[in-house]
Amino acid sequence: MFIVNPDSKVNRNIPNMQVAFASAYYKCPVVDQNTRPSPPDRFLDIKDNEIVISARSLNLSEAERIGKTYREKYPEAKVKSLSGFLDIQCCYPFIDLDDSLLFVTEFSDEFPYPDYELFDSVEVFKKKWAREEWNFPLMTSLGCPFQCVYCASRNRKYRTRSVDHCIGELKAAMKKWKFSSFEVLDDCFNVKKERVLEFCEKVKPLKMKWFCTNGLRADLFDDEIARALKESDCAFVSFGIESIEPDILESIKKGETYEQLESAVIIARKYFDEVNGYIIIGLPGSSFEKDLKALEWSKKHRIRAHFSYFVPSEAGLPADAQFYGEIAEPRSDAYPHEDQRRLYEMTKEMRAGYAGEKSLLKRGMKKLKKIFLGR
Repeated sequence: MFIVNPDSKVNRNIPNMQVAFASAYYKCPVVDQNTRPSPPDRFLDIKDNEIVISARSLNLSEAERIGKTYREKYPEAKVKSLSGFLDIQCCYPFIDLDDSLLFVTEFSDEFPYPDYELFDSVEVFKKKWAREEWNFPLMTSLGCPFQCVYCASRNRKYRTRSVDHCIGELKAAMKKWKFSSFEVLDDCFNVKKERVLEFCEKVKPLKMKWFCTNGLRADLFDDEIARALKESDCAFVSFGIESIEPDILESIKKGETYEQLESAVIIARKYFDEVNGYIIIGLPGSSFEKDLKALEWSKKHRIRAHFSYFVPSEAGLPADAQFYGEIAEPRSDAYPHEDQRRLYEMTKEMRAGYAGEKSLLKRGMKKLKKIFLGR
């Protein structure tokens, strides 16, 4: 048996954590075509009686193509999707195909540490980690109990590994792969304040720079948490802001007020040179003017605003739909798609990995409007 991680064209710097834990558990190799997309179709060089594909909403067509192509060359092989403990990562759900390998172990200290030596992309990761171009990934918890209607991670059971287990993974990985920074990939890292404080206290002796990459809850963020994060060498924090319009926050069941969002950003700016905010273009009830106002607000508070598109769907994300990244397209009818594209293009320099990132914060809004909008 071997596992294939299909090319998704986004998040090449972040391992597929469903694959990372499952491959360590089953001790099987991984063809990682997302972080190492070339040469394509190298999975066909492996003849096995079973191929397991980690299919997600954003790469469903590619996952199905991989299964069909492999079955054509090896008709006797079983083709399965990977299913189990992790159903969503980075806002994109995992999807079961016709037949699945069910990894039933609950997310807990029973999990083995991921072994990236099993990935055929390991040399890419090792080189990027050593240069601090990418950060080692750490998933300490799964699930988010909140109800935000736009988010695929909403209303899911909150599960954790112990802080000691997470620190143990970091120590073992540091020794093996010689990196000096890591990032937390949790759906919502600060669900429990006492756990955040314990993590900060126990990670501090490692003297390692780290990042709260995914969005923290603003209503669960305070000065004590901010200070603990900073003192443990956390380099930046991120918040899921989505909108600064009170009526929109209420309609999307954000569970946070504008005042709480602004307060969290102000507190974070006291401790961190870099604060990130995730904002969504085209939410129900929004308009170009409202979304542009969120950018102006971000510049006022000197935070990096990462804009993504709202993808409306009651049944979950449509197959192959991407709402962030270079190939994302607007799908919301809140206001004309052309204006949504303009705003997305206008803010591309604030997205991580873009060559000119951060420079947008140095430009005035009048100049930006003239350059991108002709206004």
